[in-house]
Amino acid sequence: MVAFQDLFRQSRGQPVEYDGKIIKMSDRIEIEKNIDVIINFDKVSSPWIQGINLKTKGYFLVEGERLEKSIVLWSDTSPARPHFSVVSTDGILWVKNVWDMGDGVMQSWHAGGAMIVEEFKNVRRYLCNDGELDDDFDDLIFTLEIDRSSQHSI
Repeated sequence: MVAFQDLFRQSRGQPVEYDGKIIKMSDRIEIEKNIDVIINFDKVSSPWIQGINLKTKGYFLVEGERLEKSIVLWSDTSPARPHFSVVSTDGILWVKNVWDMGDGVMQSWHAGGAMIVEEFKNVRRYLCNDGELDDDFDDLIFTLEIDRSSQHSI
């Protein structure tokens, strides 16, 4: 199987075409500086714990708690449909899939790690491949919805 890390190294981290699809290491979303986000964990099909790492210049408000710059939502401990706010100073939200092979270490971007991003109006669907050297893109499938109905001021 192909090691996607080699393709990303050759492209200097830029998206690449593989088997007729565009694959990415991470996803960069331009957002309003204060939005609400809803995640939906649709499917996990991996022997390893799957997760999502979100980053922004700013902070996240999760159940009243302010978390600076980055959060990780693990599929085995997160609610099935977490809802939280992103307060960004630069209007950029970064999304990547991560996994834990059972040793408590967050892994990403190496070996077979990659994602396919499907874009809809206010929703992105992520088909993720973890570090195994396969290309099924079903290790973690989730959606990220920007909830524009609950805009609020900082």
